[in-house]
Amino acid sequence: MSPGPARRPTQADIARLAGVSQATVSLVLNERDSGVRISPATRDRVLAVMREWGYVANASARSLAGGRNKILGVYTFEAVFPTTSMDFYFPFLLGMEQEAAELGYDLLLFTSTEGERQMFRDGSTRLSLADGALLLGRNPRSEEIEQLRDSGYPFVYVGHQEVPGAPVSYVAADYAGATEQLTERLYGLGHERVAYARLGDGDAQPSRDRERGFRQGRRQMAPVWTLESLDEVEGLVTEIRHGGITALVAEQVLLAEEIERQGVSIPGELSVVVLGDSIGARRHDTAWTGLVVPREEMGRRATRLLVGQLESPETTAKNESVECPLTDGTTVGPPRSAA
Repeated sequence: MSPGPARRPTQADIARLAGVSQATVSLVLNERDSGVRISPATRDRVLAVMREWGYVANASARSLAGGRNKILGVYTFEAVFPTTSMDFYFPFLLGMEQEAAELGYDLLLFTSTEGERQMFRDGSTRLSLADGALLLGRNPRSEEIEQLRDSGYPFVYVGHQEVPGAPVSYVAADYAGATEQLTERLYGLGHERVAYARLGDGDAQPSRDRERGFRQGRRQMAPVWTLESLDEVEGLVTEIRHGGITALVAEQVLLAEEIERQGVSIPGELSVVVLGDSIGARRHDTAWTGLVVPREEMGRRATRLLVGQLESPETTAKNESVECPLTDGTTVGPPRSAA
């Protein structure tokens, strides 16, 4: 038998070539976790044969045998490619990659190219190829998260995630705390009529967390508007002016940009803070006062939490909160009457 066989060498091939049992080859591959020691000479001989014949352990087989592959899965509920440095997911993935590398783990990104993304197919999930998984997405399917939790598979959600039944582990941005601080800043400048506005689904967990922070301020009856599209911004501006609103907490940068495009003087006529959601923003030169979503740190913390659970298994779900830095832009000032 000469080096470079047409088929991929198996553990049985390596055992025969090294003159040891297949069980010994398996021990060499899993010695760190097995608790069984073999002689250095035997180990070196087996490893030399593996290198000579290009043997690569089958990750799936090791996982099925109860070993760890040092692989973390990454599953997103929406497509992430193509991505750029300005993409919503990029900082999350960057933080995950950096932390995983520091902890000695590889990342495996699970994607779907046809039809609707599905975590489970025919009752099973491909996530089992990895030791555990990091989940993220703006529109998660709670029923799949519940099924994954009930299967006992280890995972951490990147973002605040609540599902029926037992809790799940997650790392979330402290939207409520940062939004409350920004709202209180507006009141502190003398604004008496402060409102909240957003585009899209107000029932999404990040949106609920932000609104909760707004309502924790001193004005519990302040108006909250939910717009279905940018076509409604003109009407919103009319309501703002008619209602004597002097300050606005805007959930999305895109919404704030459209209000400015409607001819509203910011901060002369209306002070505006934005809550870090930059999806779809045109990114012009306005320096918005608001919060920064700590995406990279969330990716790092979620990776660290998952690895901790893999290396010290616990049955209790853990949650962590990451502080949102505030930005001192140019879009906030005292109300015109107080200026």
